[in-house]
Amino acid sequence: MSNDLGIDRSGNGNNWTVNNMAFADQVVDSPTNNFCTMNPLEGSANGTYSEGNLRIQTVNYPFGKGTFHVSAGKWYWEWTHHSGTYNTYTGIGNDLRVAVNESHNVANTQAWLGNDAALKKWSSTSGYDAGTLAINDIIGIAVDLDNGSIKFYINNTLVGTDTTLPAGTTVTPLLGGSNDGTDGSGWGNITFNFGQDSSFSGFKTAQGNQDGNDIGDFYYTPPTGFLALCTKNLPDVDVTPSEHFNTVLWTGDGQSSKAITNTFQPDFTWIKGRDTGSDRHNLYDAIRGATHSLSTDGTDAVITRSTGLTAFTSTGFTVGNHAYVNRNTSSYVSWNWKLNGSGSSNTNGSITSTVSANQDIGVSVLTYTGNGSNSTVGHGLTKAPQHILTKRLDGAAAWMSYSETFGPTKTSAFNVGENYYTNSNVYNNTAPTSSVFTIGENGVINTNNGNYIAYCFHSVEGVSRVGEYTGNSNADGPFVYLGFKPAFVLLRNGSRTGMTWYMIDNKMGNPKNYGSTANKFMQARRTNAEDSPTGLDFLSNGFKIRTTGTGQNYNGETMIYIAFAETPFKNSNAR
Repeated sequence: MSNDLGIDRSGNGNNWTVNNMAFADQVVDSPTNNFCTMNPLEGSANGTYSEGNLRIQTVNYPFGKGTFHVSAGKWYWEWTHHSGTYNTYTGIGNDLRVAVNESHNVANTQAWLGNDAALKKWSSTSGYDAGTLAINDIIGIAVDLDNGSIKFYINNTLVGTDTTLPAGTTVTPLLGGSNDGTDGSGWGNITFNFGQDSSFSGFKTAQGNQDGNDIGDFYYTPPTGFLALCTKNLPDVDVTPSEHFNTVLWTGDGQSSKAITNTFQPDFTWIKGRDTGSDRHNLYDAIRGATHSLSTDGTDAVITRSTGLTAFTSTGFTVGNHAYVNRNTSSYVSWNWKLNGSGSSNTNGSITSTVSANQDIGVSVLTYTGNGSNSTVGHGLTKAPQHILTKRLDGAAAWMSYSETFGPTKTSAFNVGENYYTNSNVYNNTAPTSSVFTIGENGVINTNNGNYIAYCFHSVEGVSRVGEYTGNSNADGPFVYLGFKPAFVLLRNGSRTGMTWYMIDNKMGNPKNYGSTANKFMQARRTNAEDSPTGLDFLSNGFKIRTTGTGQNYNGETMIYIAFAETPFKNSNAR
């Protein structure tokens, strides 16, 4: 960094005139390496954010999370409480929390706090007293997710170690407080440093210490092996998301053959007309072969249609002149997944399946023949599916849905929009494993000699995510962290009946204009034309709910979603 703020280093002389900026306003954060900050979109509105969202002036019941959520690796950050007071009341109810778990209000979640002016574990009945804190102390937090431990430092002195962090925990920096401080004016100013500014926005003298990758600007040197929370330190994603999922738009010409260009050869394509309510959803896959269509807006058996999608090609697919795919001047959208061609035999389950899987993004499509008895079916993925859609091919039947959120005892008819209700003989009250899922004796999923198809999904870091969130019925709705900029989100309220599945992508509308009619969505179980607005704001690391709509954000109810990436968070432009 330099005192010469505004100077163009390129030699082109494009210098900026500095206005109301000081040396301390310059940080090592850059367009090619974004550091974590506190996220004003996630948490309560109680608190004033400043200094690039690194400083929070706390008020009554503040709560905020960081922009990074990590589940592996070793990470270090610092914070200081440099004005106001520490609480001197006793009891867990009056505290200033600086936590490291996604959950901020559950005992024994590896959250720590300043309580009685001491650094302690969250639970008042276990843990340790790490020592008294004073205003202006610098607290360092070193989280080791590979070995399940967290270390706390006060002014670079190790004061506490906990080795009980549960396996699989996802953590994010977190700030919370349960009242407004002893003096009634709030806890005061708390400033974080995730490696971009060891001056704490001019409050301290910068020290310039870096992590083991020579990245960052810390007040104290991070422990060996611990890194700054920044995009450059995030792991690389194994695949380029756009080469495995993509949305394509086109305008029909009514001709007998029209080539639709994609960035890869899809093995699973979902097509819908955008501008009329009479066009049905049409799902095609390489296992059944082109021309064989299913519709999520009904219970119909598979339909063979020679004028629909007629062939998968190396650059996309071709369509005929059917109104559902190529009416003259009409608009269409397709969502496309790369799998593994026409599939192969899978004998992992008691029923042999034919599977086309893409393990890199956590998606498989498979077919099987039922036997009328409780059975298992191989899905071809490396992890247990978190969501499964199952449909009979040779007879009219509902689309049955399994959701990890609601468990295998419950199911829902995708095409009806039911809430997830108890029906244990569909998925046989047995959770999927890394190799198979279980089906019961219910004819909708396992009639003897009946033919079925299943679509399986699980999360892959930086590429896809299957998850849930709780609604709040507020236009300032939940922020949902994905770990990537979304290209496509399929979501619904799973807690009540009559709900639709919303389909939102980055091509059909402009996600930046979430409140305008330019931002479109489809409904997976209805033939409706595209509608607006979606109520979703697509961001560099997830999405934000901006609507009070029952289907996306009803207070206290559980919303479930499946999302695919446009760009991993590591490579996303800040938004």
